[in-house]
Amino acid sequence: MTIVTHANHPLNTIPFDSELTPGARNAVQVCLRVQPSEKVTVITDDACREIAAAIVHELEKLGCPYRAFVLEELAPRPLVKLPQEILADLETSQVSIFAVQVQRNELQSRMQVTEIVNRKKIRHAHMVNINRQIMLEGMRADFQKVDRISQKVVDLVRKASQIRAKTSAGTDLVADLNPSYKWLKTSGIISPDKWGNLPGGEVFTTPGEVNGIFVIDGVGGGLSVREVWRFAGESSDYTD
Repeated sequence: MTIVTHANHPLNTIPFDSELTPGARNAVQVCLRVQPSEKVTVITDDACREIAAAIVHELEKLGCPYRAFVLEELAPRPLVKLPQEILADLETSQVSIFAVQVQRNELQSRMQVTEIVNRKKIRHAHMVNINRQIMLEGMRADFQKVDRISQKVVDLVRKASQIRAKTSAGTDLVADLNPSYKWLKTSGIISPDKWGNLPGGEVFTTPGEVNGIFVIDGVGGGLSVREVWRFAGESSDYTD
């Protein structure tokens, strides 16, 4: 019999809307491909408890061992450093899920997570600022199809010397590329080699040079334009 332990609040006792189930199942079974023998670390907060409860329900259906942490029950927010209890648990896991509404000045604590994830080759789902709308829309995507399309994009851009982006709003950018550049594909199918954001669907690199005009006239993920600029100035959660 699999023994499931809880670090604090037992998320499996929290009721959740069944509409969250398809997205939670996608995260556990398709994106992370969690196996019954694998241990999972689940990190969430007060704002995302219901979503985390839906994810935990899918883990329990698999019968895999996991530990669940609610940040506010371990330390005050904003979280400058991650509690040692969570860091120690990550060191023993093969899979991790970070479903949290982040607060300002918490980048360092997230980098503590990704440092362990990168070092231990953990399959990690970074569900920063996940909410109900994203669970009902983006997390219901066919990620196998997204992955196939993303691979086609990678195959094209690896041969390119330049990429030009133009929009009706006024964006007109030219990025210089080189076939020797490394491209990363985070399509939602997460591997030990690279953790990814969920929902996923990105292909990216660091170009040699970018010139032109970039017009921001809309944002996604529930962020305001001001927050996009703030996060861009702070850093990126893709920092290794």
